[in-house]
Amino acid sequence: MRRLPALLLLLQAFNVGLVHAKEQPLELVVTEPYLEMHSGPGRGYPVVYVVGRDEVVTVLYSRTDWYRVRAPRGQEGWVRREELAKTRLASGEPAPIPPYPDFPTHRWELGAGYGVYNRQNLVTAYVDYGFTDSLDIEAVVQQALGTLDNRYIASIGIRHTFVPEWKWFSPTASIGTAYQYIEDKVPPAPLQNANQMAYASVGARGFITRRFMWRVDWRAYVVFNRLNVNEELEEWKFGLAVFF
Repeated sequence: MRRLPALLLLLQAFNVGLVHAKEQPLELVVTEPYLEMHSGPGRGYPVVYVVGRDEVVTVLYSRTDWYRVRAPRGQEGWVRREELAKTRLASGEPAPIPPYPDFPTHRWELGAGYGVYNRQNLVTAYVDYGFTDSLDIEAVVQQALGTLDNRYIASIGIRHTFVPEWKWFSPTASIGTAYQYIEDKVPPAPLQNANQMAYASVGARGFITRRFMWRVDWRAYVVFNRLNVNEELEEWKFGLAVFF
């Protein structure tokens, strides 16, 4: 029975040690000539302190692309991620500061937009998966609202981004197949209310922030019908998307 209290005290001491180990702050050694600390998390905030080479800074927490750090004499400020990534651990290993995701390396996109299809108001939503930085497969669902009929369009295709590393503007082109269903609102009813289609498109995209982007597209459709007279339609749309 005397061993039980001693065992409990040993377990308690072990747990306290684990807690302190988890709370151990990250300390990094400055390897550049200096490290600037800003008063806030942004380039517009002034530099309030400069840490010299071989001095140690303590990382407190992060906010998007900036880290709150403490200098050896207690001064605190904000350091840009890419600058802090140049520091090293006391062992000489690179600082464990993960890089922010690069714009062209994302794999998934989810977006929605508005446009014009066959002179009808168009609302659209899409999901996109990137096989490479420049080649994606894209699935789109759309609804065109008109006075004579409503049209529902589903499509799937391949999209190519010509210069994926360009941040603000990068041209795109795509081809694919689509299916259209027509819901008539006033007579006469259409001769065929469902059609298979093919399309080609050109457009552009640009990144707004590290998680949002804009897209604009123009599509030309060829509609296949039973009359062997292919109908041609056009579509313009603008949308916003989140990527990850």
